Amino acid sequence: MQELEKMMNMISIKKCAVVIVATVLAGALLAYVFANQSKPTFHGIGVLKGADSFAYIGDFVEYQIRVYNPSDFDLYNINVTDDMLGLNDTIPFMAAGNTTGCTYTFHREVLEEDPNPLINEVFVEAVDSGGVYSSASTQAITIIAERLIDISKVGPHSAYRGETIEYTIVVNNTGNVDLFDVVVEDELLGFSWNGDLSEGESNVFNLTYRVPCDVEETLINTATVWVQINETTFYAEASWLTKILYPCIYPHSKGYWKNHPEEWPVDWIEIGDDNYTKDEAIDILEGASAKDATRMLAAQLIAAELNRLSGTCPNFCYCDEPVDIDEIIEDADEFLTEYPLGSDPQDEKRQNALQLKDLLDAYNNSKCD
Repeated sequence: MQELEKMMNMISIKKCAVVIVATVLAGALLAYVFANQSKPTFHGIGVLKGADSFAYIGDFVEYQIRVYNPSDFDLYNINVTDDMLGLNDTIPFMAAGNTTGCTYTFHREVLEEDPNPLINEVFVEAVDSGGVYSSASTQAITIIAERLIDISKVGPHSAYRGETIEYTIVVNNTGNVDLFDVVVEDELLGFSWNGDLSEGESNVFNLTYRVPCDVEETLINTATVWVQINETTFYAEASWLTKILYPCIYPHSKGYWKNHPEEWPVDWIEIGDDNYTKDEAIDILEGASAKDATRMLAAQLIAAELNRLSGTCPNFCYCDEPVDIDEIIEDADEFLTEYPLGSDPQDEKRQNALQLKDLLDAYNNSKCD
C-alpha cells in the first residue's frame, strides 16, 4: 500500500514538472513575440561627402559622395542633387541595411571667383517601402589657401632616344613674405637646390638630360618645390611630357656599310665640299689606307653619316665621357673641307685627323648609350 502511494506521488511530481516546463516555454515564446512586435523600426537615408581640406586656385578638388540605406526599409527612386557639381541623379532601388550604397566621384577646378571657404552641399531624398519620406544632406568644406610658392617646368615636346635635351625650371615666391630654406628637386635629373627667395623673387634653373635608349614612348619629368613656415609645409610641383619619336637604333661599322650597299638610306653622300655616289663612297670604304689620314677619316665619316641617316642615337661614351657624335661629324666634315681626300696632311694636322677618326670609329662600333 505504501509503495502504491509512493508511486502515485512520483507521478504527480512529474506531471507538475511538465506543467511548469510547458508554462515557462510558453512564457518565453510570448516574450519573444512581444519583444519583436514592440521593437522600433527605423526609417531614413544616409549620405556622406568628402573633399580635399585645402586647395589652391587652379587646383582640382576631388569630391566623393556616398549614398547608403541604414534603415529597415527598402528605398525607391532616391534623388541625389549637388548643384555645384552639376549632379542630379536617381538611384532606382537600394535594399534595407545597404550601408555600402552607391559612390560618386567628381573633380572640380577651384576658380578665382569661388568663395573662401568653398562649401559644397549634397541633398538626397527618397520614399521607402513603408511609404515614409526621408531626406538628408551634408557639406564638404575646402579652404582656398594662399599660394606662397609656385613652380613651372618647360622642356621639348619630342626627342629621340639618346638625345640630350634641356629643361627650364622657374620657381617663384608668390606670397608677401620672404621664404627661407626653399627646396627645389628634380629626381629624374638628379637635381636639388636649397636656398632663400625674397618676396616676389624668382629663380631659374636650366638643366640638361640625356634621354636613355630604353625609355618608353613618353618621358614624364616632375620638379617639386616646398618650404616650411611655422610647421606648415607649402608644396608645388610641375611636370613636363616629352614624346619619344622612335626606338634607339644601334650604329653599324664601316665594314657593314661596305658589305651591305642595299641597306644604304641614300644613293650619294657629301664629304667635305665633294659629293660621292654610293659606288664611289664604297670605293673609299674599301680603300681606306693607314698612309693617308684623310682616307681613314673619310671612311669612318661615311659610316657615321649613314648611321645617323638611319636614325641611330647620337650619344655614346668614349673613355667614360659622353660624346655627341653630331658634333664630331661636323668637325670631321670641316677638316675634310680644309684638307680634302688624298691630301695626306702631316704632323699636328695628321694627329687631329686620326683623333677624329678614332672617335668616329668608336661610335660606329658602339651600342649607343
